[in-house]
Amino acid sequence: MRFLIALLTTLRLLWGHTVGAQDVPPAQKPPEQQVGGLRFFDVTEVTVVNVDVSVRDKKGPVLGLTKEDFLIFQDGKQQEITHFAVYRRRSPASRTQPTPSPTVPTATPTPVTAQEEVPSRREPRFLTLYVDNENIHPLNRNRVMTRLVEFVHENLRPPDQVMVASFQKSLKIIQPYTSDPQAVADALRTLRRYTGGRTEVNTTRKEIEEFINQNANNPDTYERALGRVRSFAREQRNTLIFSVRALQEIMTMMAGLPGKKAIIYVSDGLPMSPGLELFYELQERYRETGAVSQSREFDATELFRSLVNAAAAANITVYTIDARGLESDLGIEAEHRVPRSTLAASIGRANYQDSLIYMADQTGGLAIVNTNDVGPGLEKIATDFETYYSLGYRLIPTGEDRVHRIEVKVKNHPQYELSYRRTFIEKSLPTRIADRVITGLAFDLEDNPLEIELRTGEPAPASDRFWTLPVEIRVPIAKLALVPSGDDYVGSMMVYYAARDDEGKQSDLQRRQHDVRIPKTEYEAAQQKYFTVTASLLLEPGVYRISVGVRDVLTNQAGYASTRRPVRPELR
Repeated sequence: MRFLIALLTTLRLLWGHTVGAQDVPPAQKPPEQQVGGLRFFDVTEVTVVNVDVSVRDKKGPVLGLTKEDFLIFQDGKQQEITHFAVYRRRSPASRTQPTPSPTVPTATPTPVTAQEEVPSRREPRFLTLYVDNENIHPLNRNRVMTRLVEFVHENLRPPDQVMVASFQKSLKIIQPYTSDPQAVADALRTLRRYTGGRTEVNTTRKEIEEFINQNANNPDTYERALGRVRSFAREQRNTLIFSVRALQEIMTMMAGLPGKKAIIYVSDGLPMSPGLELFYELQERYRETGAVSQSREFDATELFRSLVNAAAAANITVYTIDARGLESDLGIEAEHRVPRSTLAASIGRANYQDSLIYMADQTGGLAIVNTNDVGPGLEKIATDFETYYSLGYRLIPTGEDRVHRIEVKVKNHPQYELSYRRTFIEKSLPTRIADRVITGLAFDLEDNPLEIELRTGEPAPASDRFWTLPVEIRVPIAKLALVPSGDDYVGSMMVYYAARDDEGKQSDLQRRQHDVRIPKTEYEAAQQKYFTVTASLLLEPGVYRISVGVRDVLTNQAGYASTRRPVRPELR
């Protein structure tokens, strides 16, 4: 759910004025006769696309491969591998005790060029443990939680960081990123207090199955049974939409983080086609050949495709766990008073598992299914997350947002199983800056070469529902690039705003461009001053995190800042 955020923007310097709200294209070359500011950042220079590849055979991870063993293709065209590195999982004996570490690193990704294992200094890896409480039975969840706590204690060491999130009607951040395994374990244990949403769903499904089985000999009840099935499918699809959106939201939050990122998603599965098993039950019991065809109306394939695209855009690997464990496909479980259709039971299990397998496969992860003990599967995830080959190839950016297909092969070894992301999304500079601002709503990002400052004023009531929060963004004029224009020096900057409250409601990203104009005669004195933009945010009552980004349009340099603020005095 999103709330209203309105920007009523004014400037606090005589030299500035507001222009349109649309983003402007990045600068294509250094400004001529630049005065002040930082160096020009060339967004069209050759950059490196890194693709992490896990290689396995029947015995486990395959090690010892070299750059010459791999082939990589983008959009069907082979690419030259210019960067190569091997990462191996640390042995338990080599892991040190946890020590305090920053919430988020300040470094940006740097590819390894040598054909050797990763050096001792590397970027942190970010892992989100995501428990979908709306789509899990509490007993299944609690069984998996025990193993997840063990997993965290055995594997979490600095500089790697883990966050705990949950979907409970809305997205909840239970524990922000930390390198402290005890803090993560404590957060996981708190999830036991919640009632899993799948309990009610399972009960409703059983009632419909029993109605079908008890009335199948009466053709006059078919329309009534069909109506109940369609109502169930419709409700499940609505729930699924919210579940997928919450997952996409966490991916958007993580998009601006550097380095390797992954999500371990835990649930009882999500339906690829809501209600599909009931349509099969209906068709088999009533002998109505057209029943299953009605399930196409509720097919959710596009939803999961959009989810995979969101993961690709954020460069996130998704690992999935089916918390249901082993189940019978015979349809004679004790909780069913009337035996289920064997076909419907089999279809139902696959319907909820296929989504987990699809998400993992398309993002280069693993799916843990059909097991009551997820411990060995979590061990595979730990190995997969830390043991991989990093292949890099050069790309000349187009300056636009584009989706590219990726394919990786190992020469002469078709039997090897490869896991890697199947798509790479090329992002424009404005999109990358927007990602960082949205990430700043959840995490501290100390990336501020422009040295911008973010301040908030006192909130004031605007109506019965909304309050206004004054926000001030200060940018040192000495950090802004200017060029001569008549008797003035002129420049421009793009300001990005977003807000999120403690309940998870988040605004859309807003952009405003501001021109800077300083008389040449006043330039020297202005070097000690700030260019200040004041925005008034129109918000519902709550406690908010405000995130902003500023891009110097002439040099493409950007800075980021965030702050936390209640919008009513009584919420302090």
